[in-house]
Amino acid sequence: MQTSPFSDRRKFLKSAAALALLPGLASATQLALPEEKELIITDIHVDIVQVNHRGNWVFIELQTNKGISGMGEASQGVKAITSAEQQQIRNEINNFFAFVKGQPAFDIEAYRIKGLEAAAASHVASTAFSGIEQALWDIKGKALGVPVYTLLGGKVHDRIRVYANINRATNVWDAQGRRPASAFQQNAEQALKLGFRAIKLAPFDDMKALPSTPQQIQADVDHAISCIEAVRQTIGNDVDLLVDVHSHLDQALGIEVAQRLAPLCLYWLEEAVNPSKYLAETKAITATTDTPIAGGESIFGRQGFLPLINNQALDILMPDVKHCGGIQELRYIAALAEPSGIHIAPHNPSGPVATAATTQAVASIPNFSVIELAYGEVEWRADLLQPAETFQQGYIELSGLPGLGHTLNKSLIAKHR
Repeated sequence: MQTSPFSDRRKFLKSAAALALLPGLASATQLALPEEKELIITDIHVDIVQVNHRGNWVFIELQTNKGISGMGEASQGVKAITSAEQQQIRNEINNFFAFVKGQPAFDIEAYRIKGLEAAAASHVASTAFSGIEQALWDIKGKALGVPVYTLLGGKVHDRIRVYANINRATNVWDAQGRRPASAFQQNAEQALKLGFRAIKLAPFDDMKALPSTPQQIQADVDHAISCIEAVRQTIGNDVDLLVDVHSHLDQALGIEVAQRLAPLCLYWLEEAVNPSKYLAETKAITATTDTPIAGGESIFGRQGFLPLINNQALDILMPDVKHCGGIQELRYIAALAEPSGIHIAPHNPSGPVATAATTQAVASIPNFSVIELAYGEVEWRADLLQPAETFQQGYIELSGLPGLGHTLNKSLIAKHR
């Protein structure tokens, strides 16, 4: 059974006398083209695409006076949003649009400086801020005729490894209100047929919330572990298996679960507890297992990730390009983590625009490992972009097309508003 590439990180750090600190990644140099100051942001358009009960996709399109537009994604990704919540998202996006309206489209760092403090105020704010930042990079790449990764220093990966998150596609429940192992197995089998070589599930989502009775907790944990064991049996030992706990446990249960799952050689165990709220507990779980521990999907900015990095609380960080501050902030987080041997595996249970932005960001990150793809939500997902989102044998190939490499398929988006 193959082992995770992160397993020896802590052993290495203990034996090394010192690690040379690498310089942080600087902002992309602003290219002094004659037309740079003439390319001005003029307008914004927001589309909310109806997906399923687990969430909507929010796409942003920034427009310029030269006809070049750029796209970003500001999806919340937790549940389908109400009309009131949709209006709140639109209001936040408009608040951050005010920082770029009438401004040169190439001045991405100026926008970041203006908006970072306001973006930290709430999850909705950070997501709105991040979506506009992605769109600015898209415009700049398209205006200069190069992929965004070229503006970020050039690619160090020719293709981007992807894992299938089968959790949202698993929507069958038994009489006890739990999803049966067979439902996870069926989706895992289908993902393998599509070429995925890494699978993630989140069976702990079916737990009763803590605190609960000892009997209920034991039954819920046993059921979740049985689902994981069944999926491992289905996919075999040569396919990576990832487990997301979504913070349903506490420290003691997290340690117990990590120990029980050790024989399955997980690629990682994700967020037994919320790492942004329970730093000490997260570090304790990480310290008691050789299973790599991942997390950080909802954290905003470098300052949010810094305590986890400084305390070696996680083996893998999971900044989300929609929530962490955008493409540039994701790269800054990766740069802070790299000297400590911590890898980056962006959270991305999102629409195709966020996937395109994440792919461009990680192409130039040396300590990148894998990104997430929400498997099996809607069959028309790939065609929301032109050219369509493509995936081959567990990887997204870098196309070399300008900007994020795609434009929005507005006619299809209109059918699913």
